[in-house]
Amino acid sequence: MERKYARFILGFCVTVMTGVMLQCMHWELPSPLMEILVPASASPWEQGKLCYWPYLAGALMIWHLGDGRDSRGGHCALLLLMPLLMTALCYFGGIGTRQGIILAWLTVLALGIALYALVLRRWLWGGELLWYTLAILLGIAYLLLTALPPSGGIFAEVIAVPTMAIPV
Repeated sequence: MERKYARFILGFCVTVMTGVMLQCMHWELPSPLMEILVPASASPWEQGKLCYWPYLAGALMIWHLGDGRDSRGGHCALLLLMPLLMTALCYFGGIGTRQGIILAWLTVLALGIALYALVLRRWLWGGELLWYTLAILLGIAYLLLTALPPSGGIFAEVIAVPTMAIPV
């Protein structure tokens, strides 16, 4: 492994550890603040938080260990893209089990950080200001829609529909 990719692996590890620590803090010290930072329900929208808040720590680590030529806007683009991909996977893929959510989360994080390492750190469409603004708006949406979640769609909890045997 080349040394230049070590910071991305370290950033992935920091992101995962931050997500695990936030979830453990939520279990041990439940509070409204922790419900903003980690999923408060099993809805696909809430599962996107797994990629948003923990990646802030991972992005800071990756950027800090960089050479100063990387795009900070690329991290903001990932702050928008990874949670939306996680939400889409949980909604359209029907992922509702804990193991499925963890596998999807780790996959989305790995793909996102690889996308940053290979493309977004050098080339970013739209400029940094656009991606900063969109990432901040998504963070505000997580704050507001955690406090007052709508019903239905991506905000409804994924519940497995029981199947019945067809009588013969």
